[in-house]
Amino acid sequence: MNRLYSMMFLIAGAVAMPAMADGHGDHRKGGERMKNAVKQMDANNDGAISFEEFRMPEGRDAPEMRMDANGDGEITRDEVSQAATQRTEEALTHFDALDADGDGVVTQSERRRAAFDRMDGDGDGQITKSEFREARKDRRRMMQERGGHRGLGEGERKGMVKGQSGSN
Repeated sequence: MNRLYSMMFLIAGAVAMPAMADGHGDHRKGGERMKNAVKQMDANNDGAISFEEFRMPEGRDAPEMRMDANGDGEITRDEVSQAATQRTEEALTHFDALDADGDGVVTQSERRRAAFDRMDGDGDGQITKSEFREARKDRRRMMQERGGHRGLGEGERKGMVKGQSGSN
């Protein structure tokens, strides 16, 4: 039963990814980005954006438009299904890669091992400062390519949660 819930969670996450993938790359303090967007769209300067004034940001489609496989500006049910299937396959491939012992469950230990191995560039069982720096650069590049980044809660760092023991 646990495996079923785990698999359902992974599939649901994979299907929801396109909806959550809207680029969040520019987070200026004080809401400058939002103020500028409102200012640009608010043609009559009433402090609100009507439907007639509303426009999608130039050069950036809504996340769901990435599913427009044939590029006709419309999304069909088949295109959504195709994108969901592709995301599911990608999620399951990633799951299988993490599930080192093939038991259908990804443990914290398996996740730690995969993260460590990705960072250990030369495979010597040690992560040097330069390997750590390179891994951080690679992670930033990857997140930029995906159009966003993963938010961290207060007191959290990448790969480390406050209060979590390092021995898994």
